[in-house]
Amino acid sequence: MVAAVFEAEMTAGQASELARLMDEGRPTRPADVLVATLLYDGVLARLVAVWSSRDALDRYLATTSVPRGLELMRRVGVEPRVSFVDVLEHA
Repeated sequence: MVAAVFEAEMTAGQASELARLMDEGRPTRPADVLVATLLYDGVLARLVAVWSSRDALDRYLATTSVPRGLELMRRVGVEPRVSFVDVLEHA
């Protein structure tokens, strides 16, 4: 498994809007995303999408010009840092 992590500073209002957009987009979330979550500490937001495999993520990235997490964060007015990390355990 691998996680795509989209991270940016944002206001509480932007974080609430991002959560709403994530919920709205849930029916069209890529099938290989096991879970997507939004973490927020009052300043820094992290949208974390856990993919079933690195291969599935790579196939998705090859077919889209803008990954969904990047698109959603841009829609609330921020430009996130993007990283990909291995997921060693998912319960």
